[in-house]
Formats: sequence, C-alpha cells, structure tokens
Amino acid sequence: MAADDPGPNGSVLIVNKGDNNNIAGRDLLVGNNNTVGTGHTITQGSLPLTPAPSATRHVVAFYQTGTTTGDPGQAYVSPAPLAGQADVVEVAAFHLNDPAQYPILTLNSDAPSAAKYAPMWRDVAALQAKGLKATALLGGAAPGTYTRLDQNFGMYYPPIRDALRNYKLDGIDLDVEEPFTEATAERLINQLRTDFGPSFLITLAPSPHSLADDNGGNLPQLDYRTLENTVGTKINWYNAQFYCDNGSLTDTSDYDAIIQNNFPASKVVAAAITNSDLNCAGYVPMPTLQTTLRTLATKYPAFAGAAGWEYALSADVNEPGCPTGPANWYCAVRHSFTANTP
Repeated sequence: MAADDPGPNGSVLIVNKGDNNNIAGRDLLVGNNNTVGTGHTITQGSLPLTPAPSATRHVVAFYQTGTTTGDPGQAYVSPAPLAGQADVVEVAAFHLNDPAQYPILTLNSDAPSAAKYAPMWRDVAALQAKGLKATALLGGAAPGTYTRLDQNFGMYYPPIRDALRNYKLDGIDLDVEEPFTEATAERLINQLRTDFGPSFLITLAPSPHSLADDNGGNLPQLDYRTLENTVGTKINWYNAQFYCDNGSLTDTSDYDAIIQNNFPASKVVAAAITNSDLNCAGYVPMPTLQTTLRTLATKYPAFAGAAGWEYALSADVNEPGCPTGPANWYCAVRHSFTANTP
C-alpha cells in the first residue's frame, strides 16, 4: 500500500517506501465480520480453494494517519465516523525492528502503547463494540519486518502475538513487500490460526499482479497460488492493491485477470487509494470507481468488496446521505453495493 510513513517526530511523509529510521512505515488496519471459511473446498482449474464467507461485502478502512497533518500537536482524526460505513478498520502499520535500535515492535515509529495512540485505541474499541472488526496491518513498504521473521521467527513472532492479544484485535493483514520465504509465510499463518482460532481474520495484501500471474507474483520466494494451495483454508481474503502502478480500478480488467487465474471473487477485495494527493498513481474518481464496483458485484455475485488507503487522508467525495469528512469516501463505496442508491 502507498505508505504515509510517520517519521521519528510523528510528521507524515507521503511516500511509497519506509521512513529514514529503517522502521517499516505504514498502516492502520480494519477488521471484518466474517470468520474463516468452513464451507466446501471447490476446485477451479488445478487450484483448490476454500472461499471465505461472502454474505457481507467488506468495506475495509486502512487507518494510519491519526492527526490532520501527522504532527502530534494537530487535530486528532478519529475513526469513529466509520461506524455504519466500514466493517473492518485496519490499524497501520506494525513493524518489527532491530531491538538494539528501536522497540522490537512499533506502530509506525512508536511503541503501540505510546500516549499518542491512546485516543485511537479508545475509539477502535468503541467501533468494535458496535460490530466493526479491528485488525493490525503488519509490514508495508518499509523493509525489515518479514526479513526478520524469516531470520528468527522464535524471537519476532511473540511480540506480534502479544500485541494482538493486548489490544484485543480481531485479525491481522500481512502486507508483504519484501522477500519472504514460502515456508515462513506458511508457518506464520498456521501459527496465527493455532493461537487465535477460527474467528480470527487472516488476510494478505498482495499486488493484483501477484494474484494474476501464473507464476505466483513478483516476490521471488513467495508464490500466492502455492500459498493458497497449502494454507488457503486459513486465509480469509486478499486485499489486492490496485494502485501505485500495481493495477487499476478504472474498469474491471485487472480484477478479472485475478479471477481468470482461479482465485475466487469471494476472497479478493479490491483496494483503492482514497485521494488524488497521496503521491501514488492510480486514484480513481468516485463515479468511475462506483461503476467498476457495481459491475464487479454484478459479474461476480460473491465479490468480496472494497478497501481504501487511507482513512484520515480520504477525500470527501460529496456522496449524498453520508457523513462529511473522510468517512464519506467509505460510505460512497458502501453505496456501490446497495441497491437504489444515488
């Protein structure tokens, strides 16, 4: 995902890479109402897949930037208006670091327990009480997190597990944008499912090309088709990033290519950027995006839904019948899946 990576002073740099502290910069995650699929395994071509439940089309809000400019003294941007608009909020981004230099686990550039995050954790808990799912986004554009898991899983997995428990999060989104071995990816997914059970959400955030490519994607050691074959029943869905030159939602063609590669629409959420000013190619104006999403929902009745990076910087697209401010974008997306809306 395009990262709005806070630097060490909490300022936000709109970049597509990590911050200067070598702390993977990124992310706020959103949770979802669904549990791991327990239905029949279906075979499409040569790839056996167990789709996640599709009764609800997801609207996922990535939440990273917590203030109007990212500076500590600026106005806090609460996720509270997402109630009734999104069903998952992803708190972004968690990173694993060299403990000799930084806390072993950070949320952006600070420990998750930092005082600056107290209002956010309070409001996320309130959203959970209203039925939204809250998840953690792990990784992102800044390097290091998944390399460290590969090198020393026994050291780096427990801080992730403990944070998920401590903050009562409903799931995790694995945003892998660096080399990561298939074996460790499987180990991580299996361990998460063992530790947190069937109702815990496990999602991944690949580029669309990684799902559409017959060879499994652009990460040399991680093939998403193989991953789906081996641990797909433990993965709820994929938040495919259709932006930053990784695909487009101006029409359905890039999404169609994923389905043609035998991933079911019930497991592929279409993620878009939410503002044209995010220093990331691929912004789609809302009328065009709504047309694409409605077409996908018609073409694929089990279509898993949409996501937006990222909440606090989202454009108010003036959608009728919606709250003003950044939640307006997510409400407009929700209307794409609702009959007889403007």
